Amino acid sequence: MSENLRDLRQKLFCKDFQLGSGSKALHLLERVAHEHLFCTLFFDEREHSYTSMLLPRVNPNTLVLDPPVDLPKQVSVGAGVTVLVRVDGVITGFCSTLRERGDDELVIDFPENVYQMQRRQVYRVPPAIEDPDQVTITRQGAARLLGTMQDISVGGLRALFRPAPRDFPVQAGEFLPQVQFQLRHGGEITLPGMVRFTDLHSSRGDALIVGVEFDGTALTSREMIAQYVQTRDREILKALGLGLTSGKAGVPQKPLGLGTKLRRWWQG
Repeated sequence: MSENLRDLRQKLFCKDFQLGSGSKALHLLERVAHEHLFCTLFFDEREHSYTSMLLPRVNPNTLVLDPPVDLPKQVSVGAGVTVLVRVDGVITGFCSTLRERGDDELVIDFPENVYQMQRRQVYRVPPAIEDPDQVTITRQGAARLLGTMQDISVGGLRALFRPAPRDFPVQAGEFLPQVQFQLRHGGEITLPGMVRFTDLHSSRGDALIVGVEFDGTALTSREMIAQYVQTRDREILKALGLGLTSGKAGVPQKPLGLGTKLRRWWQG
């Protein structure tokens, strides 16, 4: 993995994955606490991750964490913290600030936003920095679009096009005769598709995000995409050092090794 962890977390914490209401976030975090799900903590300016659990004292103002045994003394009140956890196979996370540090607990501010960053049914992953990411879209009666892949799943992809098309605007429902891209260690893939959504990427309107759904994906292409997505998902989990569920609900256990976590997650 060549991605900087900070950059990777910023990619995952985007508005597409933001939970819509404070009550939903509160309910979700209460569940994380009561089910004793392992959380992974990243503190500002520290690349090392730390394993912890939310204690069942969740309220709309603060959250309480079990202090990691290896947390350095240099991590002090006011430090920023990123918290990641897997809930039903979905990567969930938020950013907060350390409010109090004691021997038996860490108190952090209740997060302004909580994110659920991937759906279990259809994984969406960003390409690695060294991976090919060019996307070419052929349109009917309009100029081709050349852009950069933002993420991909078995069912479709999202790409950034700069400049945005000037001849005919891209609209949801538009049929795309050819969507061309290349995956790591693989040949070029060409598929028909359909525009599912568009989103201006800048206030000047000079960049456009386009969400594409693949139309009638051939079995060979689907297998190539699925293999790539699975590989990238594993790489992201490894880079994040993401903790998984403890063995029995209500019974805290020691963190499992990463290999065991990944095997259990993929088998589950």
